[in-house]
Amino acid sequence: MTTEKTLNEQWETLVQKLKKDFSLPMQLDIDKVLYLIGIQELGKPHETFSKEDKINLIHIATCCVLVPFGYYFFEYRDKEGWPFYRRTKDHLSLSEKEQHTLLKEAILYYFRNIDYLS
Repeated sequence: MTTEKTLNEQWETLVQKLKKDFSLPMQLDIDKVLYLIGIQELGKPHETFSKEDKINLIHIATCCVLVPFGYYFFEYRDKEGWPFYRRTKDHLSLSEKEQHTLLKEAILYYFRNIDYLS
């Protein structure tokens, strides 16, 4: 685990890089970054999504980034290409702050793993 200060510095580096590379004018919080990951994982970047789809994309991304941490494993893709994951460990029993920290660490790991961050 990284220190909170280091984690926040790395998070800010990621957010600034995403904003610059994708010309994003808005502030990026965890849910917005997860939404971007969800679109990437679904592989349909030019589609328009309903509110329900956007929620599902955030869920997909949450599962995806937590796979390396042992909380989920990938099961299959349905006929429309949506991935499905099975939970293997309960991260919801963590405190809100612990969940927030875990997600930040998992998101940073995801972007390092795809060589977006060094």
